[in-house]
Amino acid sequence: MNDSSKTKAELIAELARLRRRVARLETAKAKNKRTEEELYHSRQMLQLVLDTIPQRVFWKDRNCTYLGCNKPFAKDAGLDEPDEIIGRDDFELGWKETAQLYREDDTAVMATGLPKLNFEEPQDTPSGDQLWLRTSKVPLRDRDGNVIGILGTYENITERKRIENALLYERNLLRTLIDNLPDGIYVKDTACRKTTANPADIRNMGLQSEADALGKDDYALYPKEVADKFIADDLSVIQSGQPVLNREEYFIDPAGQKRWLSTSKVPLRDTNGQTVGLIGIGRDITERKRAEEAQLYERNLLRAVIDNMPDLFFYKDTEGHYVLNNHAHLRSIGVKDQSEATGRTSASFNPPELARQYLEDEMQIVRSGEAILEKEEPALHRDTGEQRWHLTSKIPLKDSQGKIVGIVGISHDITEQKKAAAEREKLIRDLQSALVDVKTLSGLVPICANCKKIRDDKGYWTQIEAYIQERTPAHFSHGICPDCAKVLYPEYKPREKT
Repeated sequence: MNDSSKTKAELIAELARLRRRVARLETAKAKNKRTEEELYHSRQMLQLVLDTIPQRVFWKDRNCTYLGCNKPFAKDAGLDEPDEIIGRDDFELGWKETAQLYREDDTAVMATGLPKLNFEEPQDTPSGDQLWLRTSKVPLRDRDGNVIGILGTYENITERKRIENALLYERNLLRTLIDNLPDGIYVKDTACRKTTANPADIRNMGLQSEADALGKDDYALYPKEVADKFIADDLSVIQSGQPVLNREEYFIDPAGQKRWLSTSKVPLRDTNGQTVGLIGIGRDITERKRAEEAQLYERNLLRAVIDNMPDLFFYKDTEGHYVLNNHAHLRSIGVKDQSEATGRTSASFNPPELARQYLEDEMQIVRSGEAILEKEEPALHRDTGEQRWHLTSKIPLKDSQGKIVGIVGISHDITEQKKAAAEREKLIRDLQSALVDVKTLSGLVPICANCKKIRDDKGYWTQIEAYIQERTPAHFSHGICPDCAKVLYPEYKPREKT
């Protein structure tokens, strides 16, 4: 049957089938066009994303030849556009020195089919700088799961590495510093457990290593009565956020010896300002405390000696102001307490002439640096109102550099000795005078056997009374002895004693 023999109905039916087929073809064509447009837009979107993200993205075939990359990667490779990398390998790009390392990584990923993720590696740039990259590589597969290439991404972590290296340097520097300081340094968390301890702190605790202290509180390291005080301070710092500075405290070391620390504790805060623990510094001041105790003992001993010595003791500054006086000297200037004398001068307690002489002597010592020893000088004792005599020595006091910082004076009361000496001088003078008188009457004196007149050295005879009165301070009074009275006055009879 030919076309002419077909009925009209059959022709209409055939036409309808043709129209439906055309319609299907047109629909398929339109769908393919939309698919192509969607694929184009997807590719554009993918490329936009790849070119915008900071990560570098690349993909290679099984021969490690580049099939494509994003713009950041092309820039790192020294190319103007991503398409310029197609068909090249790493040996043709700016990082030839590390190309072999990259190829070995690529080959290993494709051979094993396993990704290599987030590993750090160096990269030399075309300008000669070195970068640090964090890289990930994953295998590319076809529909059947066969590895046909590799997809790689990396990000530039050079700045992060620089910061990490700087932080590591500072951390090492800080650790070196605290480990070599003589002070004990430690860090504790908010539960008062140690998280850091330097060698000095480890020695204080009697431990062998830092590991022996980490995670422990003071109750595990010290006797309870000592730990109670330490932890009370820790909690105060952590809870209040206020430091404890230069607090002196003691502990018993492993040898059973009492040791002293000057301790400071300051809060440790995070980047948000929250207290996360504390930092402690303990300086061993045991030797200083022992020296202070010895000095205090010596000072008390010296003060006891000074205050109980009978001599007068005082110490003045270089301008003549009293700094220290013993009890005897305080009494002599008429005061009862050191505070009444401190800062005052001799002019407050002595007549002007005496005070002026005292000050002149002291200023001479300051100028010359020479002591004045055993000088006899008058002194007014205000407690008794007496004028007395002192044998005084004043000595310059020098510091460790040889600079005069004051004057030490010691006065011995010699008033009684002065009185005794004066009396002794008077006695000597009297004896010497008497000796002269005796010598005047010594020798052979001619005297008349009858009238008792004496012949002097000029040959004249004089009464014995006149002779003696000329040569001695003696004077005569006249009377009659009983024997002569009987001869001269026989009529006189002396009254008999009853």
